[in-house]
Amino acid sequence: MGRRAKKAPVQTKKRVTLSKEFKCPFCANDNVVGCKMDFKGGIGRLDCRLCQASYSMPIHHLHEPIDVFSEWLDDCEAAARPKDLDDDAEQPQYDDGDDDDDIPDNSGLARRDDDDDDGGNQKGHNQSTATAGGQPSYSALGLEDSDSDSDDDE
Repeated sequence: MGRRAKKAPVQTKKRVTLSKEFKCPFCANDNVVGCKMDFKGGIGRLDCRLCQASYSMPIHHLHEPIDVFSEWLDDCEAAARPKDLDDDAEQPQYDDGDDDDDIPDNSGLARRDDDDDDGGNQKGHNQSTATAGGQPSYSALGLEDSDSDSDDDE
């Protein structure tokens, strides 16, 4: 008779602990910035013990001390940037020029000039190229209708 197999011991995983002491961005000393999290008041506060620099921000239950410190670094970098570059960085520049000049007219993608004097009637805009279904015909778009159902070949 054999013995009963022993159950393997459960191995617990070590939790990664995040640092609560940080390097000061002003005096550049390691482990001198301490973080205090007041979840009831909703305030996270960082204080440097050497240069007395401090920072506080509103927090919620998901914030960690590293989040408050990274916000402090982001605000320090934003304050160090010149103001004239700050406006350009937030609003990217787009070229609004007419770059559709290289699109062939028969592709159907080119802009249409609505200079017709039909009194604002939009339904009759493209009557010469429309088929009975109200859609432009293939030949008007510069395409050949290879799938035509018509019996014109007979």
